[in-house]
Amino acid sequence: MRTHEGGIDVQSVPGQGSRFTLYFPVATAQAASSNAAVAALPAAPAQAPAAAPTATRQKPHVMYVDDDQALVFLVQRLLRRRGYDVSGFTDPHEATAALREAPHHYDLLVTDYNMPGFCGVDLVREARLIRPDLPVALASGYVTAEIEQAAIAEGARALIHKPNDVEELCATVQRLIAGDDVAG
Repeated sequence: MRTHEGGIDVQSVPGQGSRFTLYFPVATAQAASSNAAVAALPAAPAQAPAAAPTATRQKPHVMYVDDDQALVFLVQRLLRRRGYDVSGFTDPHEATAALREAPHHYDLLVTDYNMPGFCGVDLVREARLIRPDLPVALASGYVTAEIEQAAIAEGARALIHKPNDVEELCATVQRLIAGDDVAG
């Protein structure tokens, strides 16, 4: 899978079985004509983020944090194809250190809620202490009213429901980069 720039996600529960999810990159027109490649994620038409007001503006930089390495890989590829620079982290402590080291290097932080030994709301809190004006979105597969209230109270500007809907993720990233707050 790595040779083909894809990814594998394995989820296993003892006594209940395993689920293997294979992610293939979207085929280019040239590759599609020579072999039949299939994309696991729905391919969305590439849309560049809103144009920067000056020609010297760099691409918006997104920090994406999730303990699922395959998901980080896929989101990085997806957002890069949409015109963003993306730094992916599977360790929230490393992400916090990177943010402390270069707080103005990032234009948006998207973090998972539930990571081993760490809560995404804690990362939202840390990010807001490091750089209060940084837009932050929290992603979770299980959003309760309590999680939503805690995330908003700590400064999250959006909640993204997982499994990530490609269009929802990209639209939320684009709105937050543009400075528009998003509710849930």
